[in-house]
Amino acid sequence: METIYNEILEGVGKKIRNAYFAKTITANKVMECYQKNLKEANAFSCFGWTVAEMIRYEKETHNPIVKKMLKQSIEVYDERRGKSASQNQLNLDKLDKFRSDALGIGLRKVLSQMRKLVKNSSDITARIVLLLLETEFANLSAKKRKGLKKVIYERKVILLEQLGELLDETDWKYGLSFNTGKNASYVIYIYLPNGVQLSWHCNEYHVLYYYPDINCEWDGQICMTMEKILNYIGDTYHIGTKRISEFAA
Repeated sequence: METIYNEILEGVGKKIRNAYFAKTITANKVMECYQKNLKEANAFSCFGWTVAEMIRYEKETHNPIVKKMLKQSIEVYDERRGKSASQNQLNLDKLDKFRSDALGIGLRKVLSQMRKLVKNSSDITARIVLLLLETEFANLSAKKRKGLKKVIYERKVILLEQLGELLDETDWKYGLSFNTGKNASYVIYIYLPNGVQLSWHCNEYHVLYYYPDINCEWDGQICMTMEKILNYIGDTYHIGTKRISEFAA
């Protein structure tokens, strides 16, 4: 009973606790307040919130159960932020190399040739692959061009929505998972026809409607999405003069 008793007291706030110890309110009143706070906490979600919003609400809320939930979410965010920062730097270093070396011809030439191919073809697979390439290009560019970060990420979201619509017409394996491991609300997974896994972390609510749930595990390959797409393009459409493994060595 003592464990339950302490849990209830911790869930009602200092004012109610002091009143109970002073015997100015009954145990029933404490339980009523606790049940109200618990109900609010069970319905609460900070899905899609920024860390600034979590910090602000953690200071404003009078519900100690919700406050505890927010503190835990902020701690997880801080832990994951360090991991994300190191991965972002790796991606930025790679982007500079991609611009000049991707498939031996440079990223913009790869994009140009893929756009030309799609323009002259009705192949839905080629259209999807081009969107995948543009999505990852936007994803990396947003990390580099901080002044345009918001605009570029908005483009990434639009591209992911377009991908979801096209993938719905195919038998490709794709979907989203809420097991993120990073500062994101969910992860979108798309498998290329050769079985290679691609993934993007996202926070935007409306993208959810374009992707079904998927039961899969991350392949553990850090910052390799662009390489995977480029190698598929080189092997499938014979664009470029060399594969990633050659110029990355």
